[in-house]
Amino acid sequence: MKVSNILPYNGLHLLCFLVIVHKASSENGIIGFGISMYPDLCCQACHASLSSLYLNCTTFDVEDDDHGTATGGMSKRHEEGEMAMGTTSDECRATNKEWLETMAYCIQQNCNADGYPADKQAECFTSLAVGGASEPTFEESIPAEAPTVELADDAVWLNQSSLVNSNMYYVNHGTLKEFVRSEEYHTKYA
Repeated sequence: MKVSNILPYNGLHLLCFLVIVHKASSENGIIGFGISMYPDLCCQACHASLSSLYLNCTTFDVEDDDHGTATGGMSKRHEEGEMAMGTTSDECRATNKEWLETMAYCIQQNCNADGYPADKQAECFTSLAVGGASEPTFEESIPAEAPTVELADDAVWLNQSSLVNSNMYYVNHGTLKEFVRSEEYHTKYA
């Protein structure tokens, strides 16, 4: 017995099936159909470009050196040229003026250029820059004067309000954008 005898098929049935699948996926959402993986791509790229930088409130584990004295987080390996690992909490970021101004300015400049609305910029800032805290706000964190110093490619510390490194930003933006495209293709053709 042929499959076509078991499952009646014609173009109309296929078209109805595709419309139903598309409508259902848009209402419920899957990546590429109703859900954008990074609707705030500009904001995500700012965060990716800045989040690894140490702040003056970053904490380092205190370890004993070979002489039994605390090194304040700088291990013997650090003395040999490797960086000690630090942790920067959401609370640290939410109280660090340099972080807040640098992140807010990056979001404002890059997201305005992408046509991403101001209310969404503020939501993204709240989520990524201050870990969901209601204060400080995006508007309060935008510096009164635009930063003039761009972070170096190899910057480790954020000690002043700065411009995000443009190369780092575009690499992160491009990587995230390509990841989104790849996931959308995966959803579409899987």
